[in-house]
Amino acid sequence: MPRQTGHAERRRHQRVPAPIPFHLLADGKDEPFDLVDLSESGVRITAPRSLTPMTRIQVRMILPAKRVASKSDVALDLSGVVVWSHKEPKLPTYDVGVFFAELDDRQRNLLRAFVGSHA
Repeated sequence: MPRQTGHAERRRHQRVPAPIPFHLLADGKDEPFDLVDLSESGVRITAPRSLTPMTRIQVRMILPAKRVASKSDVALDLSGVVVWSHKEPKLPTYDVGVFFAELDDRQRNLLRAFVGSHA
């Protein structure tokens, strides 16, 4: 459920629910996370631990073929920056926002197609 902060919406891109595989790649490890929603420029995830804001991370997600007009699922490896990380009240998890800092045209087009297919 989105946070209700009382502030005006500042996002540039529409976010859509995205129950797809999402992994943090760090120190030779592949750590799965729950992806909550996705936009053309970022993602909101649920994590079992806090991620420090302004940390650069590498992530991988698998976009379903039918959502991106492809013959097969597409693995997307991206660089991101942790923008915020909040402890979930009464839960052992963190709500984390990640901005995709360096997207090439192919990556942006795949994300745009995924978001657009949700309409």
